[in-house]
Amino acid sequence: MKDVKITVVITPRDRYSGVIECIENLYQLTSEPFFLKVLDLAYPKKIKRQLQTLLANKESAELIEMGLIIPMEAMSNIRDKITTPYVMFLDNDSNVTKDWLVPLLEVAESDENIAIVNPLTLEKAGVDIGAPLRSHLFTNEITFLEIEGTDYLIEEKHFRRALPEDIPKNVVPSEMFELHGVLFNTKILNEIELPKMVIREHIDIAIQLRKLGYKVYSQPNSVVLFDNLGTRMELDDMKFFFFRWDKTLTWQASRLFEQRWGYNFYAEQAMYHWVFRRRVFLYCRWLHIPISLSNQITRVFAKIKTLIKPVWDPMKDPVGNSKNYFNLKNIKKEV
Repeated sequence: MKDVKITVVITPRDRYSGVIECIENLYQLTSEPFFLKVLDLAYPKKIKRQLQTLLANKESAELIEMGLIIPMEAMSNIRDKITTPYVMFLDNDSNVTKDWLVPLLEVAESDENIAIVNPLTLEKAGVDIGAPLRSHLFTNEITFLEIEGTDYLIEEKHFRRALPEDIPKNVVPSEMFELHGVLFNTKILNEIELPKMVIREHIDIAIQLRKLGYKVYSQPNSVVLFDNLGTRMELDDMKFFFFRWDKTLTWQASRLFEQRWGYNFYAEQAMYHWVFRRRVFLYCRWLHIPISLSNQITRVFAKIKTLIKPVWDPMKDPVGNSKNYFNLKNIKKEV
C-alpha cells in the first residue's frame, strides 16, 4: 500500500445502522488504494461483530473503539493518526458512488491552499417530501443579520433540494461544507481547532479556514448519497440520535460558537424545533409506519407544538435581508 493518497474515516453521526452497507459500497466502487478507519462510537454488539467480520480480510482497514462520544470529538481523536495527504470523512449513513474519488483529488491537488473539497451530496427520500434523489448540499455561504442590536449568522445552502440534473457541472468555490462526506487536506486539518460542538461545527471550521487564507471548493462530478433518515430506525439508532442531538449539548454548542465568534444563530430555535420533528419521525419509523405517513404525522405534531410555543422568526425574509459574512470588514473574534 505504498503511495496511498487518502484515508477514509467512517463515523456515526445520526445513527448506527448503515455502516455495513457504507463499507461494502466503498470497496465496491473505489478502485484507487485507500486506508480505512472505522470509528466505533459504542456500536451495538451485533453491528460490532459484523464489522469485525467484514474488516478481518480487508487490507489496511481497522476498527477503532472510542466509546460513546460526539462525532467532532471522534474526528479530533483520529486526525493525528492520519498518515496520508488527504482524508475523506464519511458518515456511516452516506454512500459514495462510482468514480467518486479521482475528481475530488484532482481539485485538492490543484492548489496547496485548498483545505476542503465537497462532493455533491444528494439526499435520498426520507424525512422530507420530495424527489427520490435531490440536492442536500452543493455550495453554501454564511450571511450576517442584525436584529435589535444582536448579531446573527445564517447558513444559506445554494440549490437546496434541487434535482441532480439542475446542479451546475463545473467546480466552484464554496464557503462551507458538511460532514456527510467531505475531503480534507490532512496537513491543513491539523492546523485548525476542532471545537466540541454537535451543531455549527462546520461553520466554525469554515471561518477558521477562511481566516487562515485557505479555500473550500465543490466538485459536482463526485457524488455522495446521504440517507436522510429514510431507513427505518432501530432502538439503538434512536438512542444514539437522542444522545447526539441532546438539547443540553446543542445549547452548549450554540453558546460556545457565540463565545468564539460573537454571533448568535438566527435559526437556533428553529433547530430545536427540527430536532423535535425528527424525534416524532423516528418514533414513527421505529413503529414501521411508512415514510409518507410518518411525514404527515410529524407535520401534525409539529403544528400543535408551534401553536403552543411558536418558533422565533421575526424576519419575513431573513436571508434576503442579510449580508455575506465574509464581506464584512471585520470578523469579530479570533479563535
